[in-house]
Amino acid sequence: MRLIAVLRPTVARAVASGSIGSRRLLNSHAAHNPYLKDFVYKDTVRVKDDSLTLTKEEHSMIDRFIRVNQAGETAAVSIYQGQMAILGNKGDMKLKDLLEHMREQEVVHLDIMDKHIVDFRVRPTILQPVAAVGGYILGVTSALLGVKSAMTCTEAVETRIGMHYNDQLRDLYKLKYPQLDDLKQSIAKCRDEELEHLDTAVDHGSQMAPLHKLQFELIKGGCGVAIWLCERI
Repeated sequence: MRLIAVLRPTVARAVASGSIGSRRLLNSHAAHNPYLKDFVYKDTVRVKDDSLTLTKEEHSMIDRFIRVNQAGETAAVSIYQGQMAILGNKGDMKLKDLLEHMREQEVVHLDIMDKHIVDFRVRPTILQPVAAVGGYILGVTSALLGVKSAMTCTEAVETRIGMHYNDQLRDLYKLKYPQLDDLKQSIAKCRDEELEHLDTAVDHGSQMAPLHKLQFELIKGGCGVAIWLCERI
């Protein structure tokens, strides 16, 4: 039942933002319905609030960035939900509050990416439900191995995501459109708070977990694969 609770808002979000459906079908309807004309997917440009025109390459890059970021923040929220399901009832109120604080920050990050999905008319990845369920399973599994292993999970995920957001910002700062300032600032905010989570995990003993190096590299490598897939599918 917990998995269903995690998955239900993810599917609803995908329907609302357009990942379940067809671009061709939408364009076909738009050809006969003037009220849908603003939602036609164009081959060469993307218009944001009627003032931003991008080249095809720029448009493709921003599509990938926002698509994978929404999936990543979906997974992050689910990871903390999974960890709280195991560790939140252990009687350690400081740990519970810490996990809840980091989860709440991830919820804000996800709301930000949901807004960008709409603003830039990006097709979300069809792997959104997989991100939600996979994140929850990872959170539960890491928590079952103990608090330090749960922190190793956070350390590994946030290390990879921090690198990922830095890579995006380097590319975005090459684009001088003022309409992209909000996107740059929000990605920088997410990056900074993810790195705070990394520091928190280390401070709470992540590197003292059993088989730390193995756990760290497996989770970090898995994040890399997930990023590659969610950018493209």
